[in-house]
Amino acid sequence: MSRGCSYWIQRLLMAAWLLSWKKWLSAIDIGAAAAAPNVKPQGNISKVEDAQNYHIYYGQTFKVIKNGIDGKSYLLIQSDTRMAGRTKYCTPRIKSFVIPLSNFSVDTTTSFPVSFFELLGVVGSMKGMTSNTVASECVLKMVEGGEISLINASEPQQLAPFAAHFVSNLDHFQACNFANFAATGEDSPLQRAEWIKFLGAFANLEKRANQVYKAVKDNYLCLIKVPEAKEKAFKPIVAWMEYQNGIWSFTKELYKLKYVEDAGGENVDASINKITYNISNPDDIEDLHAILCWML
Repeated sequence: MSRGCSYWIQRLLMAAWLLSWKKWLSAIDIGAAAAAPNVKPQGNISKVEDAQNYHIYYGQTFKVIKNGIDGKSYLLIQSDTRMAGRTKYCTPRIKSFVIPLSNFSVDTTTSFPVSFFELLGVVGSMKGMTSNTVASECVLKMVEGGEISLINASEPQQLAPFAAHFVSNLDHFQACNFANFAATGEDSPLQRAEWIKFLGAFANLEKRANQVYKAVKDNYLCLIKVPEAKEKAFKPIVAWMEYQNGIWSFTKELYKLKYVEDAGGENVDASINKITYNISNPDDIEDLHAILCWML
């Protein structure tokens, strides 16, 4: 084959690939329009204002959530459209879900905020969780009553029946029904709180999610003005500490440090908070006590 012939074949193949890609990108809009002509996005729309790691885009009968933490996109298709029955994606980059979710499960081994589901009013659709280490008495009673099942996250067959399984640990294997709730990747309390809109989109409850977040944000911004209005000769020094496996350490999570600052406090000196203290080492314990006494 001549070089010129090979060149034109490559050009034709590239053109065909670009055309097919363009058609794929527009297929969602075309399919949605065919299923429900002249239909506007259902329900209210959530606009992400403060969170940095996800965005929500709206079509006529579908939504796309772009997760900036892991690069995945979630195509949320309204259940009352033809698109819901014929469209299914499960690739490393995009997954599809039919909404509102008929049921869901949650990985609660990583301190997942189940209170978000309570605030949205959808805890009744929560049918499974991986541990009972949650603070919600309501959810614990539902577990005791058999309304929520404790499931083993290491057994995929137990997770498969759920329309969605929400996780916040991105390191584990993820099946087609897994959705990453990555609020822990945000740096401030308000950014984390706004992830309620992420969950609201799966339930067509944008209006409720918007209301909850607005109330939280308004109250938070009001409260941080209180210490600003008070004149103080000094700010209280705060040591936010964590204990794990016999080791005491100062927190390095930015949202916790932000909490302290917004409350009018001052975080412990950076030269100190890098040190860890082993309870089995008497010298470590003595040093820790000395630091805490110095702060008083």
